[in-house]
Amino acid sequence: MQKSLGGAFLVVGTTIGAGMLSLPLITAASGLWASVILIILSWSVMYVTGLKLIRVCEKYPLGVNYTTLIKSHMPISLQIIFTIVYLLLLYALMAAYTTQGAALVSLVAAAQHVSVSIDAIVFILIFGLVILSAKLSDYVNRSFVSLKLIFYALCVISMLVCLKWANFIHGPLSLYALIFAWPTLLPSFGFQNIIPVLYEYQKGDVKAVRKSVLIGSLMVLVIYLIWVAVCLAILPQTGAHSYESIFQAGNTLNSFMAEVKVATQSAWINTFLSVFINISIITSFICVGLSLYHYIKDTCSRFGYQMNKVIGFLLTFIPPFVFTVFYPKGFILALQYAAIFAVVIFVFTPVYLDKSEKSPFKNYYALTLGALVIVAQILNLLGISQPF
Repeated sequence: MQKSLGGAFLVVGTTIGAGMLSLPLITAASGLWASVILIILSWSVMYVTGLKLIRVCEKYPLGVNYTTLIKSHMPISLQIIFTIVYLLLLYALMAAYTTQGAALVSLVAAAQHVSVSIDAIVFILIFGLVILSAKLSDYVNRSFVSLKLIFYALCVISMLVCLKWANFIHGPLSLYALIFAWPTLLPSFGFQNIIPVLYEYQKGDVKAVRKSVLIGSLMVLVIYLIWVAVCLAILPQTGAHSYESIFQAGNTLNSFMAEVKVATQSAWINTFLSVFINISIITSFICVGLSLYHYIKDTCSRFGYQMNKVIGFLLTFIPPFVFTVFYPKGFILALQYAAIFAVVIFVFTPVYLDKSEKSPFKNYYALTLGALVIVAQILNLLGISQPF
């Protein structure tokens, strides 16, 4: 049971990052009830494909990762494409969290701040070395996730007294509002990259892995629903001090935090939000780093090379470090195309790999909604879908 709980916390740590705070910003124009439907649909797709990946993993020995899983199921051309896309996804996420982590070190260091490169090195050494031990990363992540949930609760409680119930009944402002929100919501439940790690950590106990995925993903679902409901009830969709004004100001977290502070009249709310953001960065960094390290190790094994921990550590963290040095404000740049990569890896690939599925409906369901995410993201990148 303890490992199942630890596994669930790994799912939560992987899934809930600083990006959770942006969910109200991208769903505001959709209204609460449409947002709730989109969030539940997103969870259902990712949960179904997560179970598919577990079914595939149980046919292989411990230590398996995507490299081994695709070897016997895909032609070499598709394997190469998959490897490139998966590395792009994980390195993009790692680059995003490393840039934010360097900013956190800079904030904490204050007068001792030297340069972005030093900040990034300090952050990587403090939290990156944790991934070299699955057990240590589990305990460290479990501690930070617990803290994260505490500050999440403090944020929600601070806002409860300021809810405006009239905001609950607002619907989508337009179809474009749904198109704008959809590509962010589905990948926000992306935990499949941690499943091979859970399979190894729980010694191939498939039942325990399924329990971890169910508990962890449901925790994420409930946390998202409460967070979006509370935030959308505090601020109106349009008008002064609204989500529309936040969008016109650049749709940034700073603008959002400023408006929430005005709405709540709480001196503590910014503190709670800031701590929550920074803890989320740390847990996401650890969990995604663990997934990337595990994947690189499996890839090396495929070619007959037993990677030592030092080489694995360097291969995991040097590329995001380089990105951080050259693009210190590249958080959004790193995540811009992550939704498309996430759908390919977390939705299409598990469906492709799981040949034992007896219900074609589950495949069509996941593939259709995943394809809609890609189409919506392309429309967003082209600037066609404006929510307000």
